[in-house]
Amino acid sequence: MRELLTLSKTSKILGVTTKTLRNWDKQGKIKTERTPGGHRRIPVSEIERLTNGNNQEDKRETTLAYCRCSTQKQKENLERQVGRVLEYCNKNEWKTDLFKDIGSGLNENRKEYKKLLKRISCEDVKRVVVEFKDRIARHGFITFQRFCESYGVEVLILQEGEDKTFEQELADDMLSLIASYSARYYGRRGGRKKKNAKNN
Repeated sequence: MRELLTLSKTSKILGVTTKTLRNWDKQGKIKTERTPGGHRRIPVSEIERLTNGNNQEDKRETTLAYCRCSTQKQKENLERQVGRVLEYCNKNEWKTDLFKDIGSGLNENRKEYKKLLKRISCEDVKRVVVEFKDRIARHGFITFQRFCESYGVEVLILQEGEDKTFEQELADDMLSLIASYSARYYGRRGGRKKKNAKNN
């Protein structure tokens, strides 16, 4: 009789969450068997296949940690966020690269966020860790998650609930966008005035 392991034991061996194993099962990336009670079990042969020295999974050892706050006023909160995320990674003894931004979650043009997106495509990356979903983006998190999955990279959210400062940060995001668009608008108006003055 073949030896079968629970999702919990398999997740510890492969270094991924049980949720990822369920997704792999749905996507056909790993073969599972069902108990009479309907629970998934992983054959040891599947684990051996995934941990084979020639398999890409074995090369994946880097965790990308991403942290963000909206404004400079929240910089202390950002550092505490970094501390919590890195503490989690260190407890799991993961090799970690840190990316952190101060900028609106509605703005996809964040410097470190763009670096993070490029880094995800590298073969050594195993997972992305964030404290809350909205640290990645206020909207479009599912798109980000699918992008990661297309490279075989897991996205791990440490806190599934809403950030305690969601309302305040959302207000800051909106004010930041308004200020940005206002500066561009009035900047263009100022440029037109100068051009008209020269022509006159």
